[in-house]
Amino acid sequence: MALTPLKKDAEAPQPAAAPPAGAQADASAPAAAATGGAKNGLRRKILLGVAAVAVVGLAWFGTDWFFNGRYNISTDNAFIRSDITRVTPKVQGYVTAIHVKENQAVKTGDLLISLEAADFEARVAQAKAELAQAEADAAQADARIAAQRDTLAEARAAREAADASADLSSSDAKRFAELADKGWYPKAKVEQAEAAKRTTAAQLTQAEAAITSQRSQLTSTQAAAQSAVAKVEAARAKLAAAELDLGRTQIRAPIDGIVANKTVAEGQLLSPNQAALAIVTSGDAWVIANFKETQIAEMKVGQCAHIHVDAYPHLKVKGHVESIAPNTGATFSLVPQDTATGNFTKIVQRVPVKIVVDKEA
Repeated sequence: MALTPLKKDAEAPQPAAAPPAGAQADASAPAAAATGGAKNGLRRKILLGVAAVAVVGLAWFGTDWFFNGRYNISTDNAFIRSDITRVTPKVQGYVTAIHVKENQAVKTGDLLISLEAADFEARVAQAKAELAQAEADAAQADARIAAQRDTLAEARAAREAADASADLSSSDAKRFAELADKGWYPKAKVEQAEAAKRTTAAQLTQAEAAITSQRSQLTSTQAAAQSAVAKVEAARAKLAAAELDLGRTQIRAPIDGIVANKTVAEGQLLSPNQAALAIVTSGDAWVIANFKETQIAEMKVGQCAHIHVDAYPHLKVKGHVESIAPNTGATFSLVPQDTATGNFTKIVQRVPVKIVVDKEA
């Protein structure tokens, strides 16, 4: 059904008719199609590039694994180790001063801890006095030996004189007796000569007895002198021990390293073999790597090793295998696993391997 417009309406100018909506959609369709095609092409190129990079990367990693990676053995169950020396006092005493701090570097001989030394100084003074007394006693013993030797020499001289007198008296008595038998000498004189002979013989016997006595006294004096010398040596040893203990009140570093685990405080009573602190050596560190028992079949002493330290991720250290433990780590644990109870569970064991750092590293 069509409608006829009025005349005045027909005479007025009419607006241009709007084009249909379908015409606008048809006009923009070619441009949109071109833009979508370009985007799809770019996306396709990106995906192809990523795929190509992935394929190349996989090929490179696969080749590296085939020629190198499958022969490498690695573990992250590894720890850096170093020698640790426990510093303990050799004498008992109260701590008067601590000369180092935690994590401080020290050299061999550096003073670490001072203990109260008054008691040890008194012992040194007493030992010196005892040594002086022992040396004086030894000197007196030497003097007695010299005097005894002089007395023995006098006794020997007296015996020689008595021996000469006895010989003379015996000769006179014999000669006077022969003269008296011939009537040329009075018998009274003969009797006097016999008496003198007996007297000189007795004097000779007495002189020999005196020599024997003096020899015995000299032997006793020499023994006393030896005892005095032994006492001197004992006093010297006691003094040396006292001075050594006095020196031990100054506890010094036995090695070069870093102070760690300091548990001592001023005023504390330290006893022998009581740990006061520890010193960790600053060099010659090594790594204990716990490899699986299935990884050590081809492992040998001297093999090259690459060490990566977590604290220094960019540092690469070279080393070599120094030794492989003869037992697994569980063997040396405080509570070893008992596999004879019937509750056995198969677990891959770890074998400690010692890896040392190369000197040039």
